[in-house]
Amino acid sequence: MADLVVKDLQDLVSDLNELIGQFEGALDFQNDDKGLWGQHNANLSMGDFADNWTVHRDAMVKDMKALRDKVTKVDAAWTQGDQQLLASFQS
Repeated sequence: MADLVVKDLQDLVSDLNELIGQFEGALDFQNDDKGLWGQHNANLSMGDFADNWTVHRDAMVKDMKALRDKVTKVDAAWTQGDQQLLASFQS
């Protein structure tokens, strides 16, 4: 039977935090190009796209935060289980 190796969960949490920060930070430059698209209709369409993207981005950030929290709990539980197993072997 193969050994089960669980590693890099903290790296995954760190990567998720980076992604969350990037997605949340996107609001800072969302309207930087407002009014630069020439025609009025193009400007309205780009504004609509930005508003629609905000809704989807917020949903993805919520899901990424939930995943991060679950991975954090799994990492903590795995570490605790490892420590208990080690302690039982040392007894």
